[in-house]
Amino acid sequence: MDITFLGGGQEIGRNAILADTGKDKFLLDYGLDVQDMTIPIVPDIKLRGVFVSHAHLDHVGAIPELYCRGYKGSVFATPTTHDISLLLLYDSLKVQQKRGLEPFYTEAHIEAMYNTRRNVKFDEKVSFNGVTSQFFNAGHVPGSTAIVMETSGKSFVYTGDIKFIDTRLMKAAYTNYDNINTVVCESTYLYKNHPDRQELEKEFKETVMETISNNGIVLLPCFAVGRTQELLLVLADLDIPIYMDGMGVDATEIILSHPNSVRDFKALQNAFGRVRKVTRARQRKEAIKTPCVVLTTAGMLNGGPIHHYIKKLYGNENCKMILTGYQAEGTVGRRLLDTGYYTHDGMNKKVDMAVRFFDFSAHCGRDDLIDFLKKISPEKVMLMHSDKTAEYAEELNTMGFETFAPKNGDKLSI
Repeated sequence: MDITFLGGGQEIGRNAILADTGKDKFLLDYGLDVQDMTIPIVPDIKLRGVFVSHAHLDHVGAIPELYCRGYKGSVFATPTTHDISLLLLYDSLKVQQKRGLEPFYTEAHIEAMYNTRRNVKFDEKVSFNGVTSQFFNAGHVPGSTAIVMETSGKSFVYTGDIKFIDTRLMKAAYTNYDNINTVVCESTYLYKNHPDRQELEKEFKETVMETISNNGIVLLPCFAVGRTQELLLVLADLDIPIYMDGMGVDATEIILSHPNSVRDFKALQNAFGRVRKVTRARQRKEAIKTPCVVLTTAGMLNGGPIHHYIKKLYGNENCKMILTGYQAEGTVGRRLLDTGYYTHDGMNKKVDMAVRFFDFSAHCGRDDLIDFLKKISPEKVMLMHSDKTAEYAEELNTMGFETFAPKNGDKLSI
């Protein structure tokens, strides 16, 4: 089997790999670079199937483009991934249009993707012409999977984005794989470990309560899928008002319609039931009159309702903004962390409110990934989803792994 890297090679974003068995071709993820709005290398649409690891746009955001070019087949993913993808793809189309770009697809192509979907369950096997694919919990976000493909006695696991510890929201990823020849894995944080989750949550909640006791408002800009729901659970035992604004509300409702997609459905349901949902402009004014938490999009500050709240509160030293996710180069959030300035939509202001970062990453850290590779003991490791894969590959080679750092366009055999 040949694996060609179409996206995600020596870069973060727009993951896409093509698996060619000699008889059939399969696409695993086909994502969008959400900063630059670029898609991977365009594959032939003569595909037997498309497998999706999870619903984040850097893994699913370009799939409707396949239907734009005439793809008629199915997309295989968990029901949660299908439904969340629909939400995010419609939003992505609006963003492309708002930026004045020529969209990669239309609503009709999103609908074609959804209407031809095939639902898969964890551990379920899907067979095609001598090829077996199986989907396992990846622990990243609701509905996320790692994908195993096997043919002619050779197999590989594509991790997508993966998390190997339990979080408030998700169960840890499945790791009990047998006879895996090749691991194609993310290496986003192969340079660092993430902090202890319990200590992180404790400090986070103390920071929230300190701000509110000082008569301030906590702004929590979050990714709509995964992070929003996790922070709802972390904050659930605090007796404070929490407002929820933006796409995170819709995403949470979708996730709650799939109870088995999260670790503790009832806890999430209860936490969501207690928050105040913002649906009108006057509710935004009401939310910031008294101390509270505002949980809203977007996670990197590039859009969403967070802009409204920053405009109103950036000069208030009693308030605090807490960032909890990756801030890519070139984003509004990265500039704010690096310079203290908020630059977006006509604003370029020094922010007087304190800005804190808490590492609630839904990706695996260095030690957990290396432990996983040692446990699987594959013949080959192929790294992606990082711009440092070449140096990581050199390091893993010294540990005894035959490791590759493919560029986009590279083809490797297993």
